[in-house]
Amino acid sequence: MRCLVDKMKFKKAKILVIGDVMIDRYIYGNVERISPEAPVPVLHKNDESSFLGGAGLVVSNLKSLGADVDFIAVVGKDKEYLDMKRLLSEKKIPEDGLICEEGRHTTIKTRFVAASPHFQMLLRLDNETKDDIRPETERKIIDQVKRGMSRAAFVIVSDYNKGVLTTKVIDAILMEAKKSRKKVIVDTKKSLHGYKGSYLVAPNTTELCLAFGLKNTNEDDVVLPNAIRLSKELGCVVVVKRSGKGATIADSHGIRTYPSLAGNVINVSGAGDIFVSILTMALASDQPLNEAVKMANLGCGKAIAKKHPSITPEDLR
Repeated sequence: MRCLVDKMKFKKAKILVIGDVMIDRYIYGNVERISPEAPVPVLHKNDESSFLGGAGLVVSNLKSLGADVDFIAVVGKDKEYLDMKRLLSEKKIPEDGLICEEGRHTTIKTRFVAASPHFQMLLRLDNETKDDIRPETERKIIDQVKRGMSRAAFVIVSDYNKGVLTTKVIDAILMEAKKSRKKVIVDTKKSLHGYKGSYLVAPNTTELCLAFGLKNTNEDDVVLPNAIRLSKELGCVVVVKRSGKGATIADSHGIRTYPSLAGNVINVSGAGDIFVSILTMALASDQPLNEAVKMANLGCGKAIAKKHPSITPEDLR
């Protein structure tokens, strides 16, 4: 692995990211007692931080790794939209791809964390709109996809099933990618079968099992044959993110698994987004798929050892 890291030079590739952007807000504090009103801990707040989440985390990490990013996402006209613009500005990420929709709520996930003596999440509060976007918003996204596709080396679809990646939008992305001969990498919480025609899909074990109506498991006797089955049905590469078991590749060359390189695990939130970011950057830098997956495993292991997972070139060295 040291040899791989020493050789790795990420290109300043143009990556188009389309998906569900959100704000990850963390409320940190200490727990010293249980509430007398209910058997729940009392969190004494001492700090608060906000970060880009979902597709925003993908973009943020691509930017940290040196990519030139185009970003298409939908937000509401609310206070969180202003917070989103600030977070994008801090990362020097263009905001011209943000599409505002009246009546929609920008997704915000608030995590309440006991930071001492150990990092322990107590509760997550989600505030969002999950309804499908309106037809006029679909048209705006598709117009931006047509403009951005020609400039992109790779396309990432980050689909958290928040109503932005509708069937019409997905079909338009895949059609434009086919016309432009661009490779689409998909990370989705929805049906994987809707992304037939992609270059690569990267489900976790839950999403893989859900695709075939199976009980969720990480055991080889279920994951391996169904990864191959999915690859054949979609006609694309499948990379299954398997948490502590690393990642499994299934494609026309067969199947192979690369172990996790995680050490100390503090926070796994957004680990999948980081995996896809590194994987895409490695592929865009002309690394073979096997080496790209190894690099993504290494980066995830580094990222989840932090209170807020993120990755930089220095981490990979």
